[in-house]
Amino acid sequence: MDYKISKTNFGEKPDFKYPKPAFLEELGEEGLKKLFSDFYDLIVESDIGNFFPQDEEELEKIKAHNVKFFIEACGGEKHYSKAVGHFDMLKTHKQFSITEKARREWLGCMEEVLKKVDISADAKQSFWDFLETFSKHTVNVDERQELEDLVIKKG
Repeated sequence: MDYKISKTNFGEKPDFKYPKPAFLEELGEEGLKKLFSDFYDLIVESDIGNFFPQDEEELEKIKAHNVKFFIEACGGEKHYSKAVGHFDMLKTHKQFSITEKARREWLGCMEEVLKKVDISADAKQSFWDFLETFSKHTVNVDERQELEDLVIKKG
């Protein structure tokens, strides 16, 4: 397994490949739900935990909602599309200031839970590759601009 994380060039919206069907076939829908439940339990304790509800009931709603997207992305039932319609990455994440550092933290939490999943390395790698590239679409703050703004404020 290669959990590499490549750097996002701000504004880049790279093409990505959805995970191989084997990922969902091997893990199953319930396994994917558990994976994301464990992931969100970990991420609320991370450096980007402030992006997520700290209230357990609200967090459970986020888990149930977001896993629908990933089930569909992995070739499963179209739960997300039926409930929400088209997924707009930019609109969904606009309310958060997501930097490259935040993206790496998100991926680091996913790596931690993904390592514990007992499925083939090939299936796991296809899911990781999807997330690693797909997550670049969430970065909506140019860290260089953020640093320049900080310098100006202090200056």
